[in-house]
This record gives sequence, C-alpha cells and structure tokens, in this order.
Amino acid sequence: MDRGKRIEENLLHYVGTVTHTGTELERNNEIFFKEWTDKCSYFKNHPEHWGLYPVKNDHLDRKIPWAFLKGKGNKTVVMIHHTDTVDTDDYGQYQEYAYKPYELAELYKTGKVSFNEETKEDLDSGEWLFGRGASDMKSGGAMHLSLFEEYAQEDFQGNILLMGLPDEENSSAGMRSAAYLMKELKEKYDLDYVLMLNGEPHERVDENKITIYDGSIGKIMPIFLARGKLSHVGQIYLGVNPVNMLAEVVRRTELNTEFMEEAGNTVAPPGTWLYFKDRKEVYDVSLPLTAGGYMSILPLKRSPMDIMNRLKEITTDAFQNVIDDMKDSYERFRKISPVDYGEMNYEPKVLFYDDIYKAVVEESGEEFLENLKKKEEEIIELLNQDEISRVEGAYRLIEFTLSYYKNRDPLIVLALAPPYYPSTSNYDLPNAQEMEDFVKDLFKYAKEEVGQELEIQNYFTGICDLSYGMFTDSDETIEYIKNNMLLWGENYEIPLELIKEMSMPVLNIGAWGKDLHKYTERIYKEDLLEKVPKLIDYTVRSFLKE
Repeated sequence: MDRGKRIEENLLHYVGTVTHTGTELERNNEIFFKEWTDKCSYFKNHPEHWGLYPVKNDHLDRKIPWAFLKGKGNKTVVMIHHTDTVDTDDYGQYQEYAYKPYELAELYKTGKVSFNEETKEDLDSGEWLFGRGASDMKSGGAMHLSLFEEYAQEDFQGNILLMGLPDEENSSAGMRSAAYLMKELKEKYDLDYVLMLNGEPHERVDENKITIYDGSIGKIMPIFLARGKLSHVGQIYLGVNPVNMLAEVVRRTELNTEFMEEAGNTVAPPGTWLYFKDRKEVYDVSLPLTAGGYMSILPLKRSPMDIMNRLKEITTDAFQNVIDDMKDSYERFRKISPVDYGEMNYEPKVLFYDDIYKAVVEESGEEFLENLKKKEEEIIELLNQDEISRVEGAYRLIEFTLSYYKNRDPLIVLALAPPYYPSTSNYDLPNAQEMEDFVKDLFKYAKEEVGQELEIQNYFTGICDLSYGMFTDSDETIEYIKNNMLLWGENYEIPLELIKEMSMPVLNIGAWGKDLHKYTERIYKEDLLEKVPKLIDYTVRSFLKE
C-alpha cells in the first residue's frame, strides 16, 4: 500500500480511539495497539516482539504498548510518541466529531462553529486534517507505526523499538517507566541505543521551513510554604503574616530575568507563579498560619540545585525586607499609640525541606518516621482517588513535617514539587560533533531529495518525553533531587541513574501542527503523508547503517 495512504489509515483509526489523559480512557491505547499488531504480519511470526508494559505504581493501571523489530546488528533507534490526548470539552456540543476528522471538517464548513480567518483558510484549502490528537500527537505515532510496517517487510539493518507512552500531558509516567522496559530489552537483545526519535508536531517561524529539534527544555516546580506567627488582627504586631512573607517572594521572583536562559538558538522565558494562597480553610479574625505557592521555571543549562540555591538567597532577602518593613510600621505605630507590644525580633529563616526533615528525624526519630509513613500513605490514597492534587499532597507533607519541628519561629520552606523534566541537548553528549554533522546531512537531503528547507531549534520548548532520553548532569544533582523532591519514591520518581546509563542523542521530527489542545487542532497533510516520513526514514537508516 502507498505509504501516505497507510499513514492516513493509521491516523484515522488512532484519532478515533479515545485516550483522554489522566483517565481510564487512556487504556484504550491497548485496544488500538492490539488491533494494529493483529494486522501486522511481522508479529504473527514474532509474537514475543510486542507487549504492554505496566506503568509502575499507576493507580489507573495504564500500560506502555511497545513493538520491537529485530534486524541485523545491535544498533537500535527508539521511536516514541505519546498516546494520551487532552479532553474534548472545548468542542462543546460537537464533541463526538472530534474523533472523526473528515466529518468534523464537513461540520466546520457548514458555519455552525466560529473560528478565525487563518483557520477558515486552512479548512477551505483542504490541506489540513482536523481533530483531537490529529496533531498532538497521534500524527507522530501514525508515521512511526507505518514506517515500522515497512521495515518489518525488509531484511532490515538494525533494530527499532517503538513505544506508545501514556500520561505525557500530565507528568510523563509512561516515559519514566519506559526506562525500565528499555533496560530489560537492552540486556535481553544486547542492544546499542543510538537515537531516541520523537514525533511531536512542530511550529513554524517561517512557513516554508520544517522545524526539527535536537533537544528539549527542562521544567522544575519550586514549591514554597511560608509559616508566620498567629495573632488576632487587633494585635497585628504580635504576629507575622505569611501572606506578606510569600507575596514579597513572588514580587522578587515573578518574571525575574535571572531565570531567563539562552542556550544555542533557544531562549527560555523567566519563571512564573502558577499558584499562591493562604492555607486557612475557614474564616476567623486571626492571621493565617501558613501560605503556600509554587512556580514554574524552564531551565536549559542550569541545574535544579543552582536554581534552588539562588531562590533561597532571593527568598532570604525578601524575608528580611518584610521584617524591615514590619519594624518600620511598628515604630510609626508606637509613636502615636499607647500600646506597646515589646520588641520585634525576627530573623529571616529559610530552609530546604531536606533540612527540616533531617532536623525532625534527629529530634523525634522513629516516632516521626512511623507517623510520616502513615501520612504519606494517606496522601497517596487521596491522590489515587483524585481527591487532592499532587501539589496539595506536597503541602500536606511539609505541614506534617513542620508539626514535629521544635523551632516555632516564622520561616519559609523550599522544596521541589513533581513533575521534574530535565533539559536535554545533544551538545551535552560526547558525540555532539557527530550529531551536528548528521543534522547538516539531513538539511542537505531535505533540500535535494524532498524539496524542503529545514530549520533547527536546539530545544523543543513545549515540554516533552525527550527529557528522559538522556541525563548528563552529576550524581550530586540526582541525590539533590531525591532529597528535595516531595513524595519522591512514594508517588513519583524518575530512574535518573538508569536514564544516565542509557543516555543517547535525541531528535524531534514531526509534522506541522496548529492550535494544539484547541477545537481547531490540525495537522498539515503534506508533512504528515509525504515529507516528514521521508525525513524520519532517512534519519533512521542513517543511524542504523554499519
């Protein structure tokens, strides 16, 4: 069958399979892959070369569908795409059409749904395929599956490991567990992983150029819990308001360009706060005891330890500024009021969670550890039932630990909240020059054989599973993350040592997509059916040749 037709068939079937992220519907990926392997003759002779690998400690019991093509030699290309999509709520009353691209296009042509002029032009052109997941990212999966079918009919040079990964839109539980599968297959078949190839859709700066990516941006989520000092609002100078403490930290860190990074031809924006509120659950006339918030920072080169140490410095300075302002306000009050609350003596106390944890273990020992385990089990149960968010679970863990901390002075606790995405760049690998040379070859091939100009971005900035294709930071960083990442090992973990051991170059080569996560999500058909599969095929064969 013509390659383009087969890609379209696979995509239509895939889009028609509902796999909303974070729900049991994600398990429909198992049905889709079972049907695909049943139709692929290769697996009739090699049934042991595909399977459904369990996502570790997953309350939804999701699986990673995988397919392995054993060819000649040890070199292996890992092809990944994620199987989950966001929901279809934004399609309104037409949600059922979201899974039927051609019916959806006909509906849109009736004018019953409004959209902007660019979308209308794309619809009228017939050059785009609309639908939930048509772009993000079942398009990448359909191209990989179809090429796998081709390779399975050849006397193939090299090996292909294809994986469909659940949970990418949430916290990449699929890719994090995939490292264990990759290790098992590596040992079983003596594999040499030479490339991880993702198929996320790309955006275009120049409409005439396909964008490829040779790295992926990172993400860390610093979480803050400020504990003040209780007082009645009528005796405000006897207390310390944690909202005031944390608000000053927010002001100092929101869009702080210290956390803006430039590497290669990519610029990461400064950090931003995603959540901030007091922890009071009922109204009363006292100050809140605690306030919490968390922010998102997208690093390119800076390590989590470096970022968190700088945040601690900024937080300490911000806390001191709050104390100075309080003292100034109190002095003004004392000049005109007969009420004297005594001297105001506070120090800006800022600690990492690991510091608090170690102090409490030293102070309370086994009693704390036993009760902490029970608290963690309680939190995990609530998380599994979707009754609280992972961040709320993190706050409760900090608050529980603080309840054992003997020092009751106002303080701010810093920690890392899941998820964590390491940044990846081929320039951090020993064979960086080889990768740079290959990219030049790919540009030449695209121009001469595909009639297509390419553009390279050094980091995919949309956050993706390629973050777990390599880990090049130090063992010290691994230990730091383990010690300061809340709920690590209980509800969330990354096999960083394993990923570091198997580190390989990464590339993202996908079709042009627009309006991801929107009801106008669409993929450019010429890329999907013709040009990008040629680029992927050339890349795969180049890395697998002897």
